[in-house]
Amino acid sequence: GPLAAYVSYGIAKKKESVNVLMVVIATMELYGGWITFCPEWLVMNYNLDLSTFMYKWVYLVFFNVLWVFIPLYACYVAVSDMNDAYAVRAKVNAAKKSK
Repeated sequence: GPLAAYVSYGIAKKKESVNVLMVVIATMELYGGWITFCPEWLVMNYNLDLSTFMYKWVYLVFFNVLWVFIPLYACYVAVSDMNDAYAVRAKVNAAKKSK
């Protein structure tokens, strides 16, 4: 949606402020995937057609794994950038205190 478009624009323009929004969107995506697919897998819903290799391993496993790893990677990148910013701020504060 619009928030993802803004984050994409921010990434293209190298805006640091989109890191927080990346974590928010990735968390929403992971939660949405969890509440959508996990109950179906746990109760082995009869609507899940696992009869062929294509349905089970390509559609169900591969594409749903993408919906997990991509948001996790986005969180990793965003949190790494935020940690770097905090480390720089800590060094600046330490330099100010030593003067």
